[in-house]
Amino acid sequence: MSKSLVPTHAGDDSDGRIWGIEGVNIVFILVALLLGIGLALMLSRQHSPALSAGVGALPVLLTAVYIGLLRQGKPKAFDTDLIDTLATGTGWMPPDRQQPHPLHRHAST
Repeated sequence: MSKSLVPTHAGDDSDGRIWGIEGVNIVFILVALLLGIGLALMLSRQHSPALSAGVGALPVLLTAVYIGLLRQGKPKAFDTDLIDTLATGTGWMPPDRQQPHPLHRHAST
C-alpha cells in the first residue's frame, strides 16, 4: 500500500495583486495619494492651483519611484537590506563578530 499525495496548496500563498501592484505596495500608494490630496487641499487656499497640484503630486511620485525601484518584483526585505548596505555596508553579510550568548556569558563568571 503506497502513501498518496495530499495537495496542501502550501506554495500558493501570495499577497495578491491589485492593478498589477503586489500585496502591501498598494497600501503605500493609497497612503501617498491621501497625503498628496491633503497637501494639495491645504495649499490651495493660499497658493496657485498649479503649485498646490505639483506639491500634492510629490508624495505619489516619490512613493511610485520607491515601489518601482525597490519593492515591486523584488525579494522580501530587498529595500531594507539595500538601505542598510548603503548606510552601514553590512546589509547582506553576517556580522564580523558574533555577540556572545547572554546566558553563556554569565554562566562562565
